[in-house]
Amino acid sequence: MKKNIKMLIILVFVFIISGCTIRSDVVMDVDGKVTEKVSVLNTNDAFNSPKYSIKEVINFAIEEYLPALNFRNYSYKTIVGSKESGASFSNEYDNICSYFQDTGFNQYVYNHINCSEDEYYITIKNDSDYIPYCGDCSNWPSLNNVNLKLTLPVKAEENNADEIDGNTYIWKYDENTKDKDFYIKISKTALENNRKLLEEQEKSKALKNKIITISTVIIIFLALGIVSLVFYKKYKRNKIDYK
Repeated sequence: MKKNIKMLIILVFVFIISGCTIRSDVVMDVDGKVTEKVSVLNTNDAFNSPKYSIKEVINFAIEEYLPALNFRNYSYKTIVGSKESGASFSNEYDNICSYFQDTGFNQYVYNHINCSEDEYYITIKNDSDYIPYCGDCSNWPSLNNVNLKLTLPVKAEENNADEIDGNTYIWKYDENTKDKDFYIKISKTALENNRKLLEEQEKSKALKNKIITISTVIIIFLALGIVSLVFYKKYKRNKIDYK
């Protein structure tokens, strides 16, 4: 049953994303959790209707497949732009391998991407061939502009990304892409060291904030004490002068 639902999801996206621009933005947090945001856009002409607005047409298309989207726990919102419109899909995962296993948005480039772990590394690579652009194919989406952006809390040990921006790795696919692999290797030691470093920084920051707070309170009380003493001495002096 689970396999059948997964195939349904793939077929769903065949109809939703054909001819579209796809932007997948995947972020791995320090704690290992992963957030996925995918925008699926097409020209506004693709949503023209004599009776309904662009937003309504998009919602009608998505609502038909809500059971499949809900099965994967996707939330979505429609996007209406001046030239392109579509939808943005979001999801969260416990870890990076869970993302590559459960996402509904990588099967349009590869039938399967394998994510494996050993004691030292997380290795992610396609174990099926790249699916090339096919404008005449009816059983797979015709995608001529696909970007997958993966942001890590540390630098990757190895990768074959098309572009690298700090800890962000970007793979690009278009209608001219004929044969392409996906590969990235992440050091678990680097992830753990980074997590510990950030925890220490957070503790140090919390301690500094506590010291600043206590110091501020002490300074306020000292200032109040000094002001009170000045007024008291002034009061005593005025009392003596009055006598």
